[in-house]
Amino acid sequence: MRPDRRPPPVSGTELAVLARELKARAELLDDDDWSALPDAHPAPSPNAALAALSAEVEACRRCPLGSQRLKAVFGVGSPSARVVFVGEGPGYEEDRRGEPFVGKAGQLLDKILAAVGLSRETVYIANIVKCHPMTDPTQPDLRGNDRPPTPEEAAACRSYLEAQLDLIKPRAVVALGSSAAKTLLDTTDGVARLRGRWHDFRGTPLLPTYHPAALLRDEALKRPVWDDMKELKRFLEEG
Repeated sequence: MRPDRRPPPVSGTELAVLARELKARAELLDDDDWSALPDAHPAPSPNAALAALSAEVEACRRCPLGSQRLKAVFGVGSPSARVVFVGEGPGYEEDRRGEPFVGKAGQLLDKILAAVGLSRETVYIANIVKCHPMTDPTQPDLRGNDRPPTPEEAAACRSYLEAQLDLIKPRAVVALGSSAAKTLLDTTDGVARLRGRWHDFRGTPLLPTYHPAALLRDEALKRPVWDDMKELKRFLEEG
């Protein structure tokens, strides 16, 4: 007959003592000790997560824009940017290059960034919608064939922008133009009424200002944009 090798039963008192010992040991561990323990399911890096999200946007057909555009325009910049600039949507040039703000408005945006010590590499730039909204989708090669996104198009794309912001975790968001500001703040007020002060977007400070394209049409808007950028610079420096 084989001997019984099962461990002796543990009493309720012994279990209680063991539980108290484990609790006491756990309380001795500080946050650094816990953070050193391996994560069974480590989160992907922001770079990897953004790349996966970009691939999802490439395949997106949530609205008709997905089948009309030439290239999806996901966004560019640093995945650890302190500020994210959000425009309206891709235009003719962006639709061909797959990058936001690459036309004349983009060149002006680069100058605006440089004036306050920022650059395309240190910020992140995205749009309300990732595909080119065209007045006549049958003529994608026609310059000037641009229009603002409809509320339905913006709503279909909103989760992508929110996911980008959740991954980047910026200290501030700058809404470029009325379309972006209205969509993000869910308001009918235009940028002229909204600019000059901070707003809240899902817990992140948001500063509306004029779109660079508006400055190309009206140089008088350069002064208020400069004032807004100085306020952004002050905010970032204080942080």
